[in-house]
Formats: sequence, C-alpha cells, structure tokens
Amino acid sequence: MSDALVEAEALLEQLPNAVSRRTLGERLEKAIQELSNASHQMQRMTALIQTAELIDFGKQPHQSEALDEMIGCAQMVGKALENAEDAEALREAVFEYSNDLKQAVAALERSIRDNLRTFASERFQPLIGLGELLTSMNVSNDLGSRLIACGREGMSVSNASSAPQLQAAVEAVFDDYDVLQAERATVIGEDEVGDFINALADKRATLAMVTPKVREWLADHDVLERLGITIR
Repeated sequence: MSDALVEAEALLEQLPNAVSRRTLGERLEKAIQELSNASHQMQRMTALIQTAELIDFGKQPHQSEALDEMIGCAQMVGKALENAEDAEALREAVFEYSNDLKQAVAALERSIRDNLRTFASERFQPLIGLGELLTSMNVSNDLGSRLIACGREGMSVSNASSAPQLQAAVEAVFDDYDVLQAERATVIGEDEVGDFINALADKRATLAMVTPKVREWLADHDVLERLGITIR
C-alpha cells in the first residue's frame, strides 16, 4: 500500500471525530451568540423575584405556579447547559434557554405587574384622597401634597419599563410610603379626630368613630359629602 493510501485511510478513520468536533464547534459559536444576553436575563429574573417578595406575590396558587415555573425552568436550563457533552445536547439546552425560559420569565413578569396594579391601588389610592383632605386642612410641612404625590407614584409604579427598574421603583415608593405614614401619624395627633383620620387612612374607620367632634371637624372642612360607607 502506498504512503498516500495509508494517509488517506488514516484520515478516513479520523473523519467522524473531526466532523463531530466541527459540528460541536459550530454549535458552540451559535450557543455563545444566543447566550450573549444571559447576564441581562439573570438580572431580570433576580429583579422579578425580589419584586415578588416586596409585594407578597406568590400566595395565590396561580402566582406560586408562575414563580415556581420560572425558577424550575432556570435550574433545568442551567443543568442542561452544564452537562451538554455533544452538539445535539447543547442545541437542546440552548433551545430551552431561548424559548422555554424566555416564556417562563415573560409570564412571571406579566403576572407580577398585574398583581402590582391591584396591590398598588389598595395601598396607594387612599393616599390621594387623604392627601387632598389634609391639604384642605392646611397641615404643616406640605404633608398633604406629598401624600398625593406618593399615591400617584405608587399607582403608576407598574409602568416601569424593565424588571430591574420596576424593582427599584417599588422599593423607592414603598420607602416613601413608610416615611409619610409615620409622619402622618405624628402630625395629625392622638385625639379622636386624629384617631379617625388615621383609621380612615388605614381602612379601619367605622361609623362608631364619628363622634360629634369628628363630625363637626368633617363638616367644617366640607368633606362629609366626600366620604362613603362600606361594609366589611
């Protein structure tokens, strides 16, 4: 057998491994491109989890399902990428990342934003009415207008463009809320009018709290017609 034939035979024996390596190399190049936004995706997932904690998201079955789905999918994709030993395994892992995980993250973000709208409405909407009420009282330190601003900011917080920005906005407005509520409790006072206003802000006011003094104060500030009655 000539030297040329010997070399050809050796090359043929090496060809399947060479093709496999080339295929894996090509798949690696594509994987690197498709995983180039992995850092951004990780930041998005982390922000969503932290936002969920801030608003007590996950107590309802559909909420916990969306949260568990994203976390489970992320863990599965991570293991698949780590354990991929050939081009096909790598292709499947990257597909799961680009499709399954992307869908799970998007679904969780939609659910969190929907829940946040309801959460914010319950927590921040009352601040607007209370702020208007306190503004009519000419409360010092411009507390009324600051309560109004906080209420409006809270109502629009779910419109933040990205998950990290959403988390930051929620944290900021929640901090403002706590500070203003503490100031409100201090400024309004401890008498029966103060008790009623504080209870009104906390959604625990009752008709039994509307004493003659409270009613007189409400009438003096023209707010009797602005208050409603609900049964709880």
